[in-house]
Amino acid sequence: MYTISFWPILVSAVVAFVIGALWYSPVLFGKEWMGYLASRRGGAAGSASGMWQRYLVQIVMTLIMFVIMGFAVSASGSTGTADGALVGFLAWLGFMLPTAVTNVLWKEEPFKISLIETVNNLVILVIGGAIIGAWH
Repeated sequence: MYTISFWPILVSAVVAFVIGALWYSPVLFGKEWMGYLASRRGGAAGSASGMWQRYLVQIVMTLIMFVIMGFAVSASGSTGTADGALVGFLAWLGFMLPTAVTNVLWKEEPFKISLIETVNNLVILVIGGAIIGAWH
């Protein structure tokens, strides 16, 4: 039977949000990313109305992602931080990277924007996997 624990899932989601807040802030890649969004929307980077609903949906999606990561770590027989990080890396390599390449090829998403988003996913999946693995 596969076992997952609530706490590493929650901690992974919180850490992912902290990383995302820094990643998409002006300190790191926020200027480029917001500039791209503004260019897609005809000059407006996005309205603040409905922002809390977007965050709520994002929180739910992040929790779902790490629940599935918890099952993957458990199913793989991972026993520690390094094993969990490997599961996170393999999830990124098998699912996120191909999706990002597809977006560049077919949606004509700029490579730089795709790189910003994809590396963010790599970081949060590896760290989240490591957190879950450490607890497992």
